[in-house]
Amino acid sequence: MTLLAHGLATALYLFAAFLGWTRRSAGRSPRAVSFIIAFATLIQACGFYGLHLQDPPVPLSSFPAALSLIGWLIALTWLAVLRRLRLRDAGPWVGFLAASFTLPAEIGLQLSASPLPAEAAPVAWSHAHVLLGTSGFALLTLSSLAGLGYLAKERALKRRRGFALSLPSLESLDRAEHVTLALGFALLTLGVATGFAWGVRQGLDPWTRHTVFLLAAWAVYLLPVGARVVRQQQGAWPARGVVIGFVFLAFSYIGIRLLGSMA
Repeated sequence: MTLLAHGLATALYLFAAFLGWTRRSAGRSPRAVSFIIAFATLIQACGFYGLHLQDPPVPLSSFPAALSLIGWLIALTWLAVLRRLRLRDAGPWVGFLAASFTLPAEIGLQLSASPLPAEAAPVAWSHAHVLLGTSGFALLTLSSLAGLGYLAKERALKRRRGFALSLPSLESLDRAEHVTLALGFALLTLGVATGFAWGVRQGLDPWTRHTVFLLAAWAVYLLPVGARVVRQQQGAWPARGVVIGFVFLAFSYIGIRLLGSMA
């Protein structure tokens, strides 16, 4: 059930991206994309339920499950703010991003070893850390997507290219970047704090390579957060800061784990 649900969700996310880009090139509105992505999130939710039905259950703290949760939250967050922030045209990119997380998650679930034994099962702090951290990562992913869209739109408008017409307005992209950056950074902060609490409660050393890089990524985000959220600055500079911060965060959250597994 779990692998089937993740496979179907990944296929639907990719189909939504393909359909959106195809209809956009033909000059038609990609309204069906949001319905396909919504259906994919529902199927993926069934996959999460399947994780808990396994004996023993697969913890959300496992790397494949965390990747899947990030992809699901990216799509779910976009659906939640779809009308308010007027980002319907970003649907194909959201579908592609969600698939970029659910596909390796599905592969990881297939190749992963047996789940943690009962005595090593995560406690409440670990669930809080995973849920808060992945929610923050998903929102900051959308923030970086809005920042990239803002930079691309601004550059295309200056060069008078038709590509600018296929992106949401600069105002919508800037507002989406602001909202997702503020919420994502707050959740990331709580995720890092609960991660430390989890390590201390389990008697582990919280100063691992993973947590050190996450703290460094959190510090990098202080610059765009201070510029965009605190000082209410707009334009290309905060957008660049959001994108650079996410690149560092992605390496800290995913790259370090991958390098550690290959060592």
